[in-house]
Amino acid sequence: MILDPSRGVPTVAIVDDEEDITTYLRIALEDEGYRVVTTTDAAGALELLSLSRPDLICLDLLMPEQTGISLYASLVKHEQLAHVPIVILSGLTNREGLPAMLKQANELPEPAAFIEKPVDIEQFLRTVRQLLEPGGEP
Repeated sequence: MILDPSRGVPTVAIVDDEEDITTYLRIALEDEGYRVVTTTDAAGALELLSLSRPDLICLDLLMPEQTGISLYASLVKHEQLAHVPIVILSGLTNREGLPAMLKQANELPEPAAFIEKPVDIEQFLRTVRQLLEPGGEP
């Protein structure tokens, strides 16, 4: 499960304004042995992510104060975080509409993965393993 043995256990960050979602995902990830940082504050998320240096970021799109799209734009341009894979979590059911939303938002690249809410925990954990672990199960 270790990306880089010198770094230890991979860290997954969850940014979602719904505390029950962050708690649910945090527990599932911790049960799998990951280190997890969470925030429900999109406006302060960039600072938290810069300090925690996660190996993977799970990001909700629809949040108050700062949208997930604007935070996503900041992340993909951030000097320290631009290389970190991002999994978009969203209740938006039109998955095909996401690339268009990103294109309208300053030609942003597609995320590493997209998971619809309500989150299927097995699919979520499979996606995390694929993105973080060498030879992670498909």
